[in-house]
Amino acid sequence: MARIEIPLLRESEAFVSRLMSAVTTRGLPRYFFQRRVNWTYRYDEDFYDQEVADFLRDPDAYMSGSGGNPAQLSDVRTRRLEAKQVGVVLLKVLSHRLFHVLGKTRNRRVRATQVGIYRKSYVDDIELVFDQEQDGVLRAVFPFPINVRRQLRYIAYLLRRGRSFKLDGNPYLLADTLRFIRKRDVASLMRLEVRAQIRQARAVLALGIHEIQLSDEFDIGSLDFTRYLARYPVRVINSAHGVGKYYPVHGYREFRVLTNRQKRYYHAIRACEYSLRCLNDTSAMRASCAAELNAQSTKGIVLVVLSQRFGGPHGVIADAERELLDCLRIELGNTEGVRLFYKPHPNRRNVEVVPGFVQLSSLSQVNGRDGTIFVSFFSTSQIDPAFRGKKVLIRSKLIYPEIAFDESEQILGMSELVELVRREVSATSVLAERAVH
Repeated sequence: MARIEIPLLRESEAFVSRLMSAVTTRGLPRYFFQRRVNWTYRYDEDFYDQEVADFLRDPDAYMSGSGGNPAQLSDVRTRRLEAKQVGVVLLKVLSHRLFHVLGKTRNRRVRATQVGIYRKSYVDDIELVFDQEQDGVLRAVFPFPINVRRQLRYIAYLLRRGRSFKLDGNPYLLADTLRFIRKRDVASLMRLEVRAQIRQARAVLALGIHEIQLSDEFDIGSLDFTRYLARYPVRVINSAHGVGKYYPVHGYREFRVLTNRQKRYYHAIRACEYSLRCLNDTSAMRASCAAELNAQSTKGIVLVVLSQRFGGPHGVIADAERELLDCLRIELGNTEGVRLFYKPHPNRRNVEVVPGFVQLSSLSQVNGRDGTIFVSFFSTSQIDPAFRGKKVLIRSKLIYPEIAFDESEQILGMSELVELVRREVSATSVLAERAVH
């Protein structure tokens, strides 16, 4: 039977609560418990499959915490990794070792300049979650094999702007790497990762750093890195780069989140100061956006579907998106005063033509105009001020946007969306008639 991936299930408070409860019953020492939660979250596929089955039996009961069988866990440390997973690990080890060695040539100069702030980065998105113009910042650029071109563009940007930066990476040990190659299990991978993260924390402290800026909640080694740093008087700030939620246990002293859901989802190993920030936003930007939105208008309604497909044609997200597109084309495709647009996901390749929809080539075509409605299942654009217009999240049978977003966001079913658009069209027509008379 094929595995079913349920979007956002792992990000639900119910999933993590059941996971932590199951791990707690093992009676592990505190640190091993903390670490085991994250590694089980990542590698225990049997537990995830069990949770999917419980969810499918009664999604509402599962999300409310009143459904599901008692959670069962295996010892994830004994799990053997597939050949592809081993290859990914070795690629990571090699690239990090290379970056670490190259970066060491800059360490003496960094200590001499006393930059003070260490900003761990991969690509340009780090500049959206911290102040680009902040003084005394050293950008430490870590390998990003997912998109090498994007990383090269970021390095070119740093050079053009005269930003202080160095290459950096986790110093994985040869002995731990050889042990992992021989055993190929989660336990040896855990040892490889943990020891490298501790060594990296020591290397950063040796630079004379007093503040560390991260956007690293997706990094399974971040807990060990920050846990070691907690012994020293260094400020560690993590700023979420999206509404997604990753490894539930963390060691940040400060965590800047985008939603209250994130604050409730994450579990800090010691006192943590949470704060809510606006995505890529400042008060000046908000005022500008509001002025632009009020100043522009367009006839009728422009409905923009923000795709979140970047994989194959099959799967829960692909099926839900296909159902949404069919519904909108049938119900609104021939409605006067409605134009349908489709914006592919940035990571999508070979985008096919979507019948009944105009593919959006530039956000400026629709942005900041009266009558623009952005629609997605759980896109971060929902709270991104760069997308200016009415925003609606869509709930399907297996996609629950409320897992990622706060109650203040507008979440509708597909039929409810159609009714909303029709009401908006009617309201626009009434205003147009009044203007004529």
